[in-house]
Amino acid sequence: PMILEHARRLTLKNMTKITDNQLVYLDIDDDYIHQLFPLFKNEKIKKPDYFREKSAGAHVTLFYPEEGKKIDKNDLDKEHHFIIKDLVAAEIGNKTYCVLLVNSPSLVALRKKCGLGELLSFKGYFIGLHITIGVATDSDWVK
Repeated sequence: PMILEHARRLTLKNMTKITDNQLVYLDIDDDYIHQLFPLFKNEKIKKPDYFREKSAGAHVTLFYPEEGKKIDKNDLDKEHHFIIKDLVAAEIGNKTYCVLLVNSPSLVALRKKCGLGELLSFKGYFIGLHITIGVATDSDWVK
């Protein structure tokens, strides 16, 4: 509950961007990671590796390069709003992702405009719009 409470105080809007490798995302305040991550107080959970050079930083993925779609340049640098719905842990492969699920009708509409469904396709899994704030490679902490 404390993570959700803090998350809902952060900025709930920003601009669409694209990385060199064609990841399309909503750029958000890096405080989503820097302020919320320490609230886990669990050494098995690590910060997502989003802060390297040419990385997106904290973000809401709009679509992954593997989804094979392009965004119209006119849809970049456009402001979108979202709300925080919930905090969940999801196991995908050998990792557990701690994510904030978000709701954004305008981002879903943009995905549909680009020929995609409402859910993201990630490594064979269908997932909702989200902000990853922590990653664990050992899921024992969930049990």
